[in-house]
Amino acid sequence: MISVLTLTYQRHHLLEEAIESFLRQDFSGESEMVIINDSPKVDYVFEHPKIRIINVKERFPSIGHKLTFGFSKCKYNYIYRLDDDDLMAPWALSHTWDDIMAHPGYEIYRSNGHYFFENNEFKGISGNVNNGNVYTKKYLSRIEIPEASFGEDYTMTYNFAAKIYESPREQKTMIYRWGMNTYHISGMGNISENARHEWTDNIVENVAKERNASVEEGVLMLHPRFHEEYYQQISLC
Repeated sequence: MISVLTLTYQRHHLLEEAIESFLRQDFSGESEMVIINDSPKVDYVFEHPKIRIINVKERFPSIGHKLTFGFSKCKYNYIYRLDDDDLMAPWALSHTWDDIMAHPGYEIYRSNGHYFFENNEFKGISGNVNNGNVYTKKYLSRIEIPEASFGEDYTMTYNFAAKIYESPREQKTMIYRWGMNTYHISGMGNISENARHEWTDNIVENVAKERNASVEEGVLMLHPRFHEEYYQQISLC
């Protein structure tokens, strides 16, 4: 039984791909995807029994605050963190569950790498703090998630003496994406949260102009789909 937590802000075209990767999972057990949207301008809608979208009408002051809220909304004991600009490999949940069953008692489960894509082109196997991390609720209850948007993932993963199982499987669980003409919070460095919000909104507005579109507003129906053949690319690895 695994929850997938996805935070999103003003980029539904990427969120739709993240959702599609959840819908394509080969996992036969119970799962859910919990999506936290804190853009007060738009409500995302997608009807599916395993997907819950929580549209919050006030922007969270930091990613850390948003994570804390999101984790509290997940109903299962194991929570896979998936950013809206990343994707799960089709075997992500089934491999993770197999690892949990074979190696019980760990607080974090993760791959020892990820599939790295730059501008939607597969560049090879890489790795960083985000390798498809799955946190147990018991672990999350004993740590303090930093109220920050830079380094919060490293802190919550490595600064509390977590018992971590790192899977040596050749098949990784996550597709980590960079580029794609969008914002990347981790690439903004250690700046103030106000500056980060302003920078993010400027990128959102500029990208909308380049696409001859407007900033997302109102009620927006989501249509999950892939824009590229990601799974075909990683199958050649």
